[in-house]
Amino acid sequence: MNFTAIILAGGQSKRMGTNKALIAYQGKPLILYSIELALSFTRNILISSNHNDLEHLGFPIIKDFLPVSAPLAGIHAGLQTSRTNWNLILTCDMPNVTVSLIDSLKTRLNNHVQMVIPAHDGFVEPLCGFYHRDMISSIEQNIAQGRLSLLDLLRIARHDLVQINGVTGENPAFLFKNVNARKDLLS
Repeated sequence: MNFTAIILAGGQSKRMGTNKALIAYQGKPLILYSIELALSFTRNILISSNHNDLEHLGFPIIKDFLPVSAPLAGIHAGLQTSRTNWNLILTCDMPNVTVSLIDSLKTRLNNHVQMVIPAHDGFVEPLCGFYHRDMISSIEQNIAQGRLSLLDLLRIARHDLVQINGVTGENPAFLFKNVNARKDLLS
């Protein structure tokens, strides 16, 4: 199945103090983890960012179309720009997501759902999953109503929450570790 990877790298990085996508984590910039993961599946990669310092990566940089500061705006811009129906959403600050996790999500794509998202231990991970392009109007509706949380989309979208405990054999706390502050770079 052909899909596009949309890498979210447009956050304000307030806790990091600089664009965290370019901060070194275990020897390489954070964003390279997501790019390398995406390249395991597709050459169609878009980077959603309002920063001007990512052009050197060699992939199209997509700026937000909607005037809100939330990952939802980046996903919207990516879906609007994408030429494929299915789109893998990754974020630049989760460096431990694995090929096996994406493979397990990819097997659940079908015409009956609009989102395929991992879940574990009562948590949902909407910044790592597949979104169908027909989510665009739902995203616009939520933004217009001030609902900026990705979890709000689950109330209106046909979705499949894939319980990953034991599916990939990997610890969810490790897989979905979020690097937001300098202290996170040490672990």
